[in-house]
Amino acid sequence: MKSNNLKRAVALGLAALMLAPSATFAKEFKDVKKKNNKYSWAYDAIDKLSDNNIINGHPDGEFKPAESVSLEELLQLIKQVLRPSDQELKTAKEKYSKIAKDNGVNSWAEEAICLALHRGYLDESSLKKANERGFFKISGREYPTRSDIAIFFARALQLSPNGNTSLLKHKDKDKMSETLKGYLSSLVDAKIFASTGSDGNFEGDRAITRAETAIITKASFDYAEKNKIEAKTEKIKGTVILSSKLNNVNVVIIETKGSKYSFDIDSNTKYKLKDKDIKLEDVKAGQEVEIEYVKAKSGEREGTAKTITVTNSMLNMVGYVNSKGNNQITLRYRENSDSINFRTTSKISTSDTKTFDLDKNVKIKAYGKDLKLEDISVDDLVEFKTNSDNKITEITVFPKEANVTGRIISVDTSNKDRASLKIRLKDNKDYEFYITNSTRDLDRITINDNITLYVNYKVAMGLASNNQTNTNVVGDIVGYSGDESSFTNIRSNRYIDIITTDGYTRKYYLADRYEIKSYNGVKQTQVTESYLKGKSVLLSLNSFGDVETITLVDSNLKFSAMFQVVSKVDVGYNYNVFKIGLRVIQSDNTKIEPGKVIYFQTGQNLDLYDVVSFDGYLNYDGEIIADSNNKYIENPRVYLNYANRTTNKKDFQDYRYFLNTNRYNSDYNRNNFNKNNGVPNF
Repeated sequence: MKSNNLKRAVALGLAALMLAPSATFAKEFKDVKKKNNKYSWAYDAIDKLSDNNIINGHPDGEFKPAESVSLEELLQLIKQVLRPSDQELKTAKEKYSKIAKDNGVNSWAEEAICLALHRGYLDESSLKKANERGFFKISGREYPTRSDIAIFFARALQLSPNGNTSLLKHKDKDKMSETLKGYLSSLVDAKIFASTGSDGNFEGDRAITRAETAIITKASFDYAEKNKIEAKTEKIKGTVILSSKLNNVNVVIIETKGSKYSFDIDSNTKYKLKDKDIKLEDVKAGQEVEIEYVKAKSGEREGTAKTITVTNSMLNMVGYVNSKGNNQITLRYRENSDSINFRTTSKISTSDTKTFDLDKNVKIKAYGKDLKLEDISVDDLVEFKTNSDNKITEITVFPKEANVTGRIISVDTSNKDRASLKIRLKDNKDYEFYITNSTRDLDRITINDNITLYVNYKVAMGLASNNQTNTNVVGDIVGYSGDESSFTNIRSNRYIDIITTDGYTRKYYLADRYEIKSYNGVKQTQVTESYLKGKSVLLSLNSFGDVETITLVDSNLKFSAMFQVVSKVDVGYNYNVFKIGLRVIQSDNTKIEPGKVIYFQTGQNLDLYDVVSFDGYLNYDGEIIADSNNKYIENPRVYLNYANRTTNKKDFQDYRYFLNTNRYNSDYNRNNFNKNNGVPNF
């Protein structure tokens, strides 16, 4: 045959598809002639396809145009018409290779079968039936019918299943299924099938011949050159439930209108947020997305996602504050859900850590009160939402410790696993706090009481007046509970009596699992009451005011003093940590003589000239290592004089004694130095 010099396509020929490994690539077929031949009507199609090595003859030089075409041969031809990318073929094989092998597909046709399954013009159910009917046998093979072939070609070329049936002029049209009529009409309209068929009949129940297949394949190539054929896509919107690996397969699951849909994702899947490219890890549960996908005809997945566009990334998340910066906050967080147990003062588990920018209109609230970023503390619990730019738009803060004032609306202790109380705050809204085994003072709380409640995250701890204590107490042990022989066992209602530097004796109860340590931090065991009595100690208290740690200290390092702020340096890089320079105004310890400047690191934002007093302990280098009984006194707006020697605390002068003049302003006052021991009020 004469060559038309068309662009060559690399493919297996029909003879090779029929498993004839010795097939030749002859161009002159003995049994197909241009004129005066039974198959002259197929000559041009066979000529073009053979010239392009798409079909080939047998070793004996014949084309054998009357032989039937197998399903594997047919799908191999369709694969060549579609010209899929190497990546699509790779994806198809990764997904369907096992299914093809399990159903007896011969290895040379595996790629074509996988593509058909991937694009959906063949489904797993039909593949299984084909195997059962013997379509993949080498001997005794069954062949698909012309009706099957028509539907395969129409689906592969993405033709309408609802074509204009008036185009069909076949005498046996009434024998066709409605599905066949719809697809065949579209094939006729696309000039791939004839409108009348052989001798006026379609003959849909017989196998298709090699000559007929050449005509259909040639017409399909012509159609594909004029019409771009890609894997047909659909779109769906929903809310992301999962975006991760499931059984070692990347998958995205969304929910829409109460139904769940899962999608495979591969290396070709693109991720978008507005006009920006993002990554798979940026697609989070709770986001609203639109997925463009290639619909699967079978299997557990809805299809393979081509593009996942995040349309609204506002998330309901919860977590803890790691740090704060300039209009930024770093959070340890996870998706918020009803399954999280907030009935605890311990931290919930989190899955991610990230630094978020705050939206310019961000709203920050705690118990109805508007806050600023600087009002949030490290380790506070926060619930937050982000917008499509992944900036935080809303933050609801649940401080690690807070005082909440309002009216008790309800107290429900009928079920310990759901026990809670509700308190109405100044914004006239009711807030629920959980009651746990740690909650105290329930016998003192009744409905309609106006109280100040001490809370830890979402847990009610008790009345604030019973929980506000110094976290450190300095003093000497003068008494103890007398019914214990040792401080090493876990007992209840044990206490010690401390005489503090202000001369008062106070009782402090011991926490269940407290420790006794030496000054250098070594844990002490088998310590008796008689040994402790008279010792100078530093007590570290928990939020209930119970003693968690008793540190034995050198009484010579204990002090009481008045100070004035003479310098302040922000060393926390926006995280509220300051190095304060304090001049000693008067002191009872020669290691911190009046006039000396010592440096003290604190989270309190003291101002220049502030006058404060507190008790504490020094280390052997004269540095302050613990403080208690902190009091803010005044800001005279001038530097004070200072005492000329150390004195007993009982002999300390009023700070005004050290003023150069009588110029001071008693209205220039903040409530106290330690701001209710760092616990915010709401």
